[in-house]
Amino acid sequence: MASPSNMPEATYAALAEAMGRPAPFSVVTTDTLWTDEHISAQMLRYHLQPDDAAASRPGTFIERSLDWITERFRLAPGQRVVDFGCGPGLYTTGFARRGAAVTGIDFSLRSLDHARGSAAAAGLDIDYVHADYVGYRPRGTADLVTLIYCDLCPLPPDSRHRLLCTFRDLIADGGHLLLDVVSLVALASKEETILFDERLLDGFWAAGPYYGVMRSFRYDDERIGLDHYTIFEPERRWEIYNWLQYFSPESLQAEFAAAGLRIIETCANVCGDPYDANGEEFAVIAVAN
Repeated sequence: MASPSNMPEATYAALAEAMGRPAPFSVVTTDTLWTDEHISAQMLRYHLQPDDAAASRPGTFIERSLDWITERFRLAPGQRVVDFGCGPGLYTTGFARRGAAVTGIDFSLRSLDHARGSAAAAGLDIDYVHADYVGYRPRGTADLVTLIYCDLCPLPPDSRHRLLCTFRDLIADGGHLLLDVVSLVALASKEETILFDERLLDGFWAAGPYYGVMRSFRYDDERIGLDHYTIFEPERRWEIYNWLQYFSPESLQAEFAAAGLRIIETCANVCGDPYDANGEEFAVIAVAN
């Protein structure tokens, strides 16, 4: 067995980089999860498992959430709902069944293809848009804007601000924004860990053979977490940076205020349950100033 002194420099450098602590949001790879042919198929598979919360919430939660949203925002036939990060249409389909005029925006063409097929099969007229929603500017206004499953949290600060400004401009008079985020309670429970495995996550990252390294980091001062994956395939090495910004109600309100938004209600989740200071997530309802 070769001693460490004989290890090729390139291999050592690759492992050192995989273990290194990057600056917060210094590298953003969000698009890979939704545009890579293999990974996007895995993401869709997780989305469509009704009792698996890996990519979306359980079906029973979604139905309860849809019922609460319909009642809380008094959704009526013809009212416009725009769902950012709609995925395979789990919420947009529910909104459309309740009579709303629905637009869904998502980066994953694979998820949108599924959503369009589901809408056609159900006889629902839903406007699906393939776009990176951070830079997308919908036309007109909406009675309700949604961003569900903590999708604000993986974005760097400048992208969050840009998206919140889009929401501000999109909300109609009397309209609302509903979104959820991960809380500081969740950050407190995050551990810094290292995982190494052949075909890490059971083949999630590639169809063929690979080795994966996952290094988790906590940035307490910045209230950020990172799961950094380095994937070693026979012909290439590549990385995924899964960042999460954790929020308190006060820090979220500060970001909203900077974008011209005002939080009017805080809940435990997008089912409208009472706010729980010990919960690992929370949801807010906001209006444009």
